[in-house]
Amino acid sequence: MTGSNPLRLRAAAVAVRGDQVLLVLRERDGRRYAVLPGGGVEPGETPQQACLRELREETGLGGELIALLPVGLDRAAPAVYLHVEAGPGAPEVRSDAPEAALSSPSNHYQPAWVPVSDVEEVGLVPSLAVDAVRMAVSAGRSPAAAPPPSARPPR
Repeated sequence: MTGSNPLRLRAAAVAVRGDQVLLVLRERDGRRYAVLPGGGVEPGETPQQACLRELREETGLGGELIALLPVGLDRAAPAVYLHVEAGPGAPEVRSDAPEAALSSPSNHYQPAWVPVSDVEEVGLVPSLAVDAVRMAVSAGRSPAAAPPPSARPPR
């Protein structure tokens, strides 16, 4: 279709450690809010690959996929939410991350572990992200949250 502007699929990481969730705290043009680490799926990349790449780029942490979180679809901003186990360490903005280059006094970006009980207080958006966090917390690493056997590496 000529002149169309297709929406880009976003892959978001939902990483929970104990009673905390990994968020990116943002302040842009005086507005404070939070998002899950994530970003656009590149051509030739799966949402799972994009999720782990974005997690690394935005927080400096690696991760392991646990499960897809079926929270619904926002047609205006399509996203896939993936429950991940983040690697050890503290999150930080990598100096080579695209977000680091965009940082300015009016555009602040900080990854942080935030108490799950505070996700609404810090302004986590969109609402489907809040649903994804709740789903990941309730799933934990139970067998129901594990990837299907075909997605697990052979033992």
